Amino acid sequence: MKDRKKAYSRQKHMLTMINIFLSPLILILFILAGVAAYFKNMSLGISANIYLNLLIFYALISMAYYLAKIPLEYYSGYMLEHKFSLSNQSLKDWMIREVKKGMIGFIISIPFVFLLYAFIKYWPLYWWALAGFVWFFMSILLAKFAPIVILPLFYKYSPIGNMELKDRLSRLVREVGVETSGVYEINMSKDTKKANAAVIGMGKQKRIVLCDTLLKNFSEDEIISVMGHELGHYKLKHVLKSVLFGGILLVSTFFLTNIVFLRLHDIVGYASLLYDFESLVLIYAIISGLNIITLPVHNLFSRKLEKVADEFTLKITDNKEAFISTMKKLADQNLADVDPGKFYEIMLYSHPPISKRIAFAESFKKR
Repeated sequence: MKDRKKAYSRQKHMLTMINIFLSPLILILFILAGVAAYFKNMSLGISANIYLNLLIFYALISMAYYLAKIPLEYYSGYMLEHKFSLSNQSLKDWMIREVKKGMIGFIISIPFVFLLYAFIKYWPLYWWALAGFVWFFMSILLAKFAPIVILPLFYKYSPIGNMELKDRLSRLVREVGVETSGVYEINMSKDTKKANAAVIGMGKQKRIVLCDTLLKNFSEDEIISVMGHELGHYKLKHVLKSVLFGGILLVSTFFLTNIVFLRLHDIVGYASLLYDFESLVLIYAIISGLNIITLPVHNLFSRKLEKVADEFTLKITDNKEAFISTMKKLADQNLADVDPGKFYEIMLYSHPPISKRIAFAESFKKR
């Protein structure tokens, strides 16, 4: 089992790293190969309305970008998961899911693309600050409403059938002092064998969500331990801290993007206006490149919050044995590498590796 976890994690990590570097590379190639210019000329001849032309240009670029990445997505999201017996999806289901994800992502991003174009056109000195603020605001809206608007498009919510567990979870919520709209089960088993749970949403939309894969294979004490961790994030205001920290990184990224953008604009042959359609592709390429740098910073901050949430659940449940057994089961069921290399931990892990979480629990003494 250990070798199987290592083999799966090694391949998954390598594919994730390739994907991270591939995103800016594809966009840069679109610029240098003239793909962006070709799509711009094609879209500008369709209408006298500049924003309709921009929409067509964005649709063409998005489709080309999606097609360029689909082989990697197919292998990583479908082939690899089936190779290690982690997926329950048919090829048809996977394709439908990918198309649905792509369409939703495209629709959600249209307002931001329009605003980004307008910001560069009318406020060229401050576009980066305006874009950062709008992107930050949109991320908050998504965090708040995605659980009730977007997630049901992929998974079905239903009240959990185990009333005893529901009562225990409700008592835990009251003890912690976090208000939620209810306890729900989602049918993740239709896609995967992996287990997960979360408190999702913000404000009155917060809800406890348990995957059916978790309910099926974990004991009540283990599920309580998982939810204690998730509730800790809300009780300790980790959601707010994450949003603010992410906002700082976001605005910083846009600030640096503007500096790089102004230097590269003429180098890549964009001697025309800053708000040219092709400029948007360059901006997205720069942001994707800078994300490689900010990703380990964001993950470091996230790992610190996750460790605090682990401490929180160990305190309120007073059951380190359940926590440790949960970690071991999650590693087995999700084929998680309990002790990954330091490079992958820094770059990819938003949670401490399971070996460190278990070691922390074993040494934990409730004060």
